[in-house]
Amino acid sequence: MIDSRYPPLALKPVEFELEVRKMLDALGHDIEDYNSKHRERIQGTDGDYEIDVSVRFQALGMSFLVLVECKHYKNPVKREVLQILYDRMRSVGAQKGAIFASSGFQSGALEYARTHNIATVSLVDGRSTYYTKSFGGGVIEPPAFANIPSVAGWLVRGNTFSMVSCNYGEALASFLFSSD
Repeated sequence: MIDSRYPPLALKPVEFELEVRKMLDALGHDIEDYNSKHRERIQGTDGDYEIDVSVRFQALGMSFLVLVECKHYKNPVKREVLQILYDRMRSVGAQKGAIFASSGFQSGALEYARTHNIATVSLVDGRSTYYTKSFGGGVIEPPAFANIPSVAGWLVRGNTFSMVSCNYGEALASFLFSSD
């Protein structure tokens, strides 16, 4: 769902990670004992790992850990990247995982994510989320009143795309912050 009419995100890797954290923090404000950290070192059974964004919260009297990796790549994310995240999740005892990418995902990566219940989010220029009835071939500049975020994302689950931003992300919040 990457809209090629818009340029790739012009963010440095740390800025990319902080945008992702900002989105998660906006979605997690109603979650019990919600806490996120940028570049946290987490000890696993086979060593320690630096995680781009870690999220902890409480639900149903239990503690949950979500590992989030941010991939600011030029090419679609490969399956191996999701396999590494899944291994880290098992090593540190995380219940959920997500990968945010600037370049989309290969089909094998999406299949692996579906099988292992890992969220895959393509981060995009926020203007690409603004569509009109007269949708044409050029870049559409949204009007100021539309309040379009500079960075947004698409949660990819099979053939379904759900928008993610600081103001909109029920599908991602449900996926990451539920006890399922």
